[in-house]
Amino acid sequence: MKTITLLLVCCIAALASQAQWSYKFSSHDKHFLYTSGQYIVGKCNGGSLGLNYVYNNKLTVSLGYSASNKETCSMPDEYLKSGIEYMPTSGVEPFQNNENIHIMLGRVFSLNKKSSIRFLLQGGPALSTVRAPEYEISGMQYDYQMKSSQKVSLVFNPKIELPLCCMIGFSVGPMIVINDTQQYIGAGIGLMYGIVGRGKS
Repeated sequence: MKTITLLLVCCIAALASQAQWSYKFSSHDKHFLYTSGQYIVGKCNGGSLGLNYVYNNKLTVSLGYSASNKETCSMPDEYLKSGIEYMPTSGVEPFQNNENIHIMLGRVFSLNKKSSIRFLLQGGPALSTVRAPEYEISGMQYDYQMKSSQKVSLVFNPKIELPLCCMIGFSVGPMIVINDTQQYIGAGIGLMYGIVGRGKS
């Protein structure tokens, strides 16, 4: 929660300050600075927040935070193969969640002549925090404790961006997170706010 709050504060501060220099430093035709949020669905549901900069309508860099949560988490195969139906002692099903702080670089491709619709092919490294259950078996019952670990992951977030006007737009595309223990693929739909482009007009 602290991470989300910190990122939101940074995004709001960036948007508040952009009004002072955006018209001097950036061009509404080529350079864009905006925040983005995505709702992601898949095997795990989650979301992402990011601060994005597009340079010369060709290159992009994004700093962001994403999280996913799996409400029910299966026991390890070594327990499932025994054929015994273990029951949780607390009555609460185990869960798993992941948090990622990432930086992505990529290439921008215009999809129409007006460059009002663009495709971003982007990816990069991430620091992931994985919280997963660690099981303890006692007879026919099991208990668990949540254990946290940090990993280095690769994040890919190719997406299509559609500015509706100079300040607001929508995006759609997959979110892919890969590390040495897991792979996550989800479909995302998002909102952009800031200097996003010229829009459809």
